[in-house]
Amino acid sequence: MDLVTPSFGLIFWHSLIFLMLLFFLSKFAWKPIINFIDQREKEIKTSIEKSDQLIKEFQKIENKKKIILKEAFEKRDLILKEAVKIKDKIKVRAKKEGLLEREKMLKETEKIIHMKKKDAFKQLKSKIGEISINIAEKILTEKLNNKQNKQEELIKKLVEKLC
Repeated sequence: MDLVTPSFGLIFWHSLIFLMLLFFLSKFAWKPIINFIDQREKEIKTSIEKSDQLIKEFQKIENKKKIILKEAFEKRDLILKEAVKIKDKIKVRAKKEGLLEREKMLKETEKIIHMKKKDAFKQLKSKIGEISINIAEKILTEKLNNKQNKQEELIKKLVEKLC
């Protein structure tokens, strides 16, 4: 039974050692431990405050980034719209210039064709004139030859009659 119920001396010495331990701990250990805990608490609080500030700054930066991106996208869209308008204007202008150039080329081609046609008619007329002259010359020479031949034959016939 001695093990279950402690004696008065054991309780006294245990209590005395416990109180001495409490006294030494309160004098030498608790103040540094409490100071360390307080200091650590302050560091944690400042770290939390800094992290809150950093989070706020990050959110501000994120908002600025979103605004800048939004403005950049709007500018890009405007630039693209302007580029499309300019492209359309250039297309229209190019078509007009192409049509004008085509008409100009057609007119020049028509002039060239008309001039070549005139030249061809002149050449054709001169060829026809040459051919006509050649034909007339041949006809005339043949007729003259025929007349000479006929006259010669007449003369021969007359000479034969006379002789």
